[in-house]
Amino acid sequence: QEINMRHTIIEKKVEPELWTNPVPVHPEEIPVLGKEDYEGRMARLWEMPQAEGYDTIVIYGDREHFSNVDYFTGYDARWEETLLILPRHGRPGILVGNEGIGYVKKVPVEIDVEFFQTFSLMGQPDDRSPRLKEILEKRVVYEGGKIGVIGFKAYGPSRHTIGGLITDVPHYMIETLCQVVPRECLENATLLMADCQYGLKHCVSAKEIVIFEVAGTRISRGVLNCLRNLKPGMRELEASRFCQFDGSPANMHPNINFGEKNVALGLNSPTEWEQLEYGMPIGVGYGLRGSLVHKCGMYLRDRNDLPAEKSGYIDGFLVPYFDNVASWHEMMRIGTSCGDIYEMVDRELGLGKFGCTLNPGHLTHTDEWTNSPFVKGGQVKVASGMAFQCDYTVTCHDPFMSAHVEDGLIVAGEGLRKEVAALSPGCWERIQKRRDFIIRELGIQLPEEVLPLSDLSCVCFPYMADLGTVLACG
Repeated sequence: QEINMRHTIIEKKVEPELWTNPVPVHPEEIPVLGKEDYEGRMARLWEMPQAEGYDTIVIYGDREHFSNVDYFTGYDARWEETLLILPRHGRPGILVGNEGIGYVKKVPVEIDVEFFQTFSLMGQPDDRSPRLKEILEKRVVYEGGKIGVIGFKAYGPSRHTIGGLITDVPHYMIETLCQVVPRECLENATLLMADCQYGLKHCVSAKEIVIFEVAGTRISRGVLNCLRNLKPGMRELEASRFCQFDGSPANMHPNINFGEKNVALGLNSPTEWEQLEYGMPIGVGYGLRGSLVHKCGMYLRDRNDLPAEKSGYIDGFLVPYFDNVASWHEMMRIGTSCGDIYEMVDRELGLGKFGCTLNPGHLTHTDEWTNSPFVKGGQVKVASGMAFQCDYTVTCHDPFMSAHVEDGLIVAGEGLRKEVAALSPGCWERIQKRRDFIIRELGIQLPEEVLPLSDLSCVCFPYMADLGTVLACG
């Protein structure tokens, strides 16, 4: 397949003020989601035409799959499972275990807390709460309609052979629910949260944008600091300390990887033993709720550090990839079909040719990958309020080469942009400085509706031991 490039790509020396004199994050400008926000989300759920016909919606959560319960309550399950029960009419209820019974007090909305010790860790006291059936009989309202069940994924029936309800909510919970309401009234309702077009989490508010931007700021500055401090002989775990991790909840395991083996694993945590050398592939990245930054390439001072078998890495591999990432961002306009963006990536770069096994980008929220509209023939259009990750790794296996330029962005119409600017002037200033750098220095014609969340947005380092050189559109 022939590579078709839209831009002339050059190597460019940069020293952006974005990095040398960054706009600080002031805590007083970071909004806190409160009672009115969560109640508003519940109200919008029941206003959705797709929610018509549901009497009650039951939402499952656990430590890994916290996001949907958290969305309506601010309660992000830690050690235990949880169930949130939202009747169309009546007070919501939430089931928590021994350690959740104290933590659930953080929930700002009026909600009935049901103590269900079975959600507690094994071996803990389990003798003071009713059985699940008794709680569900009290809380689940059934008036002859449907009961929505939200786990963390929706499933196409063509890939399964069991028929009926297909859900990842634990079996015993579903079977107990079927003792309370007819089995045939249960329906997987996860798309209410995660459908690419109408899912609630895919239309973020100004408050969410500011919160996600603060996350992206912290992550990108940590990744940049880590890259600045890399030295030959350094071990992965040692390097990871320069990422400036704070106590904020993560949305992924940090990836600080050196060498072909560890970079090829894709998801590996930093190790004690792999040491950095010039000419190695490397990857540095991590994520907080609402944003993720990852940069992958070769640890080079210049082209002389390239192994002979990888002499084509920059011109034949990295340059076409960066050109395509630039085109991806330039197409990110309200009304553009995500299927067209997919077709552009496949036609001009080649998903198969460049080893892209996943979608060229996806939607995000507090959970890192909610869904992806970037599919062949996709009809979903880019809309104001969508939060995206530009996320498609290119890989060659013989010889092994890999590159990744991943950062988050929000698409925001004029009204939403004005809200963000008024809510947090510091956030808006950081976004504008990023846009200025991307447009003026990197030569990418970024649409006005694109709000970059990362100080490293669109940045591709051809030599990851020389952060003063980047690829740009000439």
